[in-house]
Amino acid sequence: MQKWLQFAHGVALLSLILLAVIPFMYHPTMSLRAHAALVVFLLVACASVLPAQPIPELEARLRESTSKDEKWELNYKLAKNWLMSDRSKARTYAHNALDLAMERGDKHREAESAWICGDIAERDGRQKDALMLYSQTRTAAAAAALPETALQAVEKLEEMTAKQGDFKTAFEWSRERAALLQEKSRRYADEQRLKHEAAQASLAKQQAREDRILLAALAAMAIVLTLLYYFRQRANRRVRGELAEKNAMIEEKRRRSEQLLLNILPPAVAAELTVRNKVAARRYEHATVMFIDFVGFTKTAESMQPEELIAELDYCFSRFDDIIGRNRVEKIKTVGDAYICASGLSDRNESPADMIRIALQIQDFLRQLKQKRISEGRQYFEARIGIHFGPVVAGVVGTKKFAYDIWGDTVNTAARMEEASAAGRVNVSGAVQAAVQHEFQWEYRGKIATKNKVEMDMYYVVGAN
Repeated sequence: MQKWLQFAHGVALLSLILLAVIPFMYHPTMSLRAHAALVVFLLVACASVLPAQPIPELEARLRESTSKDEKWELNYKLAKNWLMSDRSKARTYAHNALDLAMERGDKHREAESAWICGDIAERDGRQKDALMLYSQTRTAAAAAALPETALQAVEKLEEMTAKQGDFKTAFEWSRERAALLQEKSRRYADEQRLKHEAAQASLAKQQAREDRILLAALAAMAIVLTLLYYFRQRANRRVRGELAEKNAMIEEKRRRSEQLLLNILPPAVAAELTVRNKVAARRYEHATVMFIDFVGFTKTAESMQPEELIAELDYCFSRFDDIIGRNRVEKIKTVGDAYICASGLSDRNESPADMIRIALQIQDFLRQLKQKRISEGRQYFEARIGIHFGPVVAGVVGTKKFAYDIWGDTVNTAARMEEASAAGRVNVSGAVQAAVQHEFQWEYRGKIATKNKVEMDMYYVVGAN
């Protein structure tokens, strides 16, 4: 097997060398810069096909090494190499690398080492250790100015706390993740702006250079005026074309940014934020708030692969988005497996009737999906739904970490309705039933005690009249 691998690597290396030589032979007019770029690319490709350094050699080097920097590098490589075959050895080398990085005060290496330690702990099922190590990764990455690593760590923390049912902490991590994503978007926008400014400066220099050439030519020889004028006009057309293309690209990026803002905020709020850079809080007296929460999510999630779990959540939440989008209902947020939306946050749609119909459609969708998943032999989700009707305050808090949200006792009561509901049912308060009592059939449940509240009248929605 080793001989065959060496033969394959030799063939790949020879092919890459030929690819570097043949274009230069058949295209002698190729610029040296273009050929140099091709050679650099092929050298990188050659390096990628070379065989990896064997583990025994790395371990021998580690035993002989006296440099802490080299020891860290060797421990880190050995941890990655042992990860798939022997996690016990991988854990030992990973923690050695972490200790060396912390001893040297190297936050960059500490973030990388803590990340692989957290990955190993998560694979071993040591959730508490994994959370601690991912948190250490986030802190070290922030100190070392590694935003991508910090974002990955925060996403892991959000995912794991949500799986453990700690939705409050998961929500805090989701807010930090949103902030990091927003900061990433801002950095990207700044990079694009700087590139555009550099392009504009380059075009301006090019224009100035052409003007100087034209003036020198006019002073030296008037006979070539027509020819120089022709070349100048052709250059200007090229510059205008490039400028128009870049302006079109900038306009397209601006349009995408506005579309992203509309995906986060309601249209009226996004427009106000764009114009005033802030949003005034508003009180809505006739709002309807709906909470949707999957039953036994943590237990079900434990029996599913992470990719399958995320795909199933995305499928359900996307269908929820489609359903509420057709009924003038505003999605507020998702927290782990909880989905929150509201209506009546404008001059229209102030009746709870549409929200109840949406809830019935969602439960019908989940029942059909349950039957399909059972026939496929796969896990499925069932949901509790709670609805309450009353006043809320809505707005955007802060000046940098934009997040549209709603507050008030109506929100808390809707959450209590959801908690008191049964799987597959839609549980509403007495205020909702009183507002649309003739449009639906009801099952009165009596007065039921809820967390931090007095006993409340509750109704199950049986169906529409």
